[in-house]
Amino acid sequence: MVDSTEAMESEYVSVALVEASPTKKLVVVDPGKYEDTPEYGKRLTVGVNIDGKTKRWRPNKETVGNLQVLGKDTTNWLGKPVDLKVEVRSGKKAVIGVVGVGQNMVAPGDNVAADEPLLTK
Repeated sequence: MVDSTEAMESEYVSVALVEASPTKKLVVVDPGKYEDTPEYGKRLTVGVNIDGKTKRWRPNKETVGNLQVLGKDTTNWLGKPVDLKVEVRSGKKAVIGVVGVGQNMVAPGDNVAADEPLLTK
């Protein structure tokens, strides 16, 4: 028997997917590329794994800024865990990604090499 639930999901990380996620974490598995979108123009799109599912993710500007603590080159993001939360931005729910939470928080300005584990504060 095959569960058809996944067939109904979007190929992209969405608010609904994150809200239903038991882990609220993803891992970047493809450095991605810029893609033209009809509604937003060029958007960075990376491949990720969330809860064992391969998805495409278009991180918003806030999230890209958060991830740049790992480096501006998205190849530095490969294999790194990203914590997800759903918050309201401009009156709409949005997926926000951050690198580490609690004891493993990495803040802008911290020096994290691509092959280093996340710094512990």
